[in-house]
Amino acid sequence: MTLRVRPMAPFGVELLGVDLRRDLPASRLGELRRLIVEEGLVLAREPSMTPEEQCRLGTRFGQIETLSLDGGRRSPGVLIVSNVADDGSVLGASDARMRTLALNKRWHTDSSFREIPAAFSLLRAVRVPDTGGDTFFASLRRAWDALTPEARTALYGLRAVHDYTDMGLPLIAHPIVRAHPESGRPGLFLSDHAPTIEGETESRGRALLKRLLAGCTRETEVYRHTWSAGDLVLWDNRSMLHRAQGFDEQSARTMHHVRIAGTEPVIAATSGHPTW
Repeated sequence: MTLRVRPMAPFGVELLGVDLRRDLPASRLGELRRLIVEEGLVLAREPSMTPEEQCRLGTRFGQIETLSLDGGRRSPGVLIVSNVADDGSVLGASDARMRTLALNKRWHTDSSFREIPAAFSLLRAVRVPDTGGDTFFASLRRAWDALTPEARTALYGLRAVHDYTDMGLPLIAHPIVRAHPESGRPGLFLSDHAPTIEGETESRGRALLKRLLAGCTRETEVYRHTWSAGDLVLWDNRSMLHRAQGFDEQSARTMHHVRIAGTEPVIAATSGHPTW
């Protein structure tokens, strides 16, 4: 590994001495990808990065998802996540884009409403409020590693139902225990948007998922990022949860989000997978 990094707590690393606006050689890009997969999250300081440069970096990790915030408003690359309209005015609470911001306050992985959820995300701060608006991250792999062998065995074969019907999307179920398609390592796959389990009573399924999520998101197991303008966080949705902190919505907050599509449906881990 030739990339210089500084460890963060309880997980993740800050990338040092690399300008991601420039095209990295294939070997170093491969190192960066492996670093994100292994650590779950990588922070870079890119105060001068343009949306075009962020999008170009994203394309080197895979196909960029076409995202829609509301009413068919789509972006072919960079999604602007903001409480500010194009004319500079602060959006009203009833605006559909504000409802999307509210959804982001719950623990989730990007695009779990799709048959093939997102692989990576690249989120960059453009304008941040004086207080609030932090992003919290939790490791689904670390949570799996912390379970007892008996608890792991009980989870194999279960599928959580991800519910985004409040966004007009159909229900979709994914395995609770997934095998990472690149590392092969098992980990949990759940979120605040997955309230039930296929084949279980609603109360039993909800109780189990709530308990698992609480284990994932214990305060000591959460990395909290307080943004400065220009910060770029790259993370692996196949092993990470995240959520946004609320903030004074009369203060401007603008983030640029590039989301990399996955390449396969969620792979169910089985007892035959390595336990690592």
